[in-house]
Amino acid sequence: MPEIARHTSDMDRRADDAERELVQWKKVRFMADKVGDEFEGYITGVAPFGLFVELVEHFVEGLVHLSTMADDYYRYLETTHTLRGENTEKTYRLGDRVRVQVLRVDLERRQIELGVVQILEAVRREEGRRHARRSKMRPKRERRTEHAAGERRHRSHRQRRGRK
Repeated sequence: MPEIARHTSDMDRRADDAERELVQWKKVRFMADKVGDEFEGYITGVAPFGLFVELVEHFVEGLVHLSTMADDYYRYLETTHTLRGENTEKTYRLGDRVRVQVLRVDLERRQIELGVVQILEAVRREEGRRHARRSKMRPKRERRTEHAAGERRHRSHRQRRGRK
């Protein structure tokens, strides 16, 4: 009898896992055409690598990776389940409402990547103020082309003067 109960319990767990995986796949597939769209959501999890946000409208959860939070250096505070910016002192904690943008949907890994709209806008503004610095050195391709053009000019000049 105990063996039958264990087998039934294992099969039930496998069925639950399969159902969760299918539901997650359907949610990700549903969000695939919503890249770039903005939604309201609640922070449902805080980790050293980012925030988990559940969208209010669709009950879909995605990850705001720390790398997208480029307006500050955020520290994870485990005791309070928060991410806190060192310079801005902006704090994101469990239960906070945030506006997010769908950045990427990975159907293979069944993941939805989000970005906090307020941070994305701040980073875009900052990048617009900075000028991209460029090297004064021209790419090799341009230098080779200029060198070849110089050689052709030199050759044609020698030919006009009767030399080879």
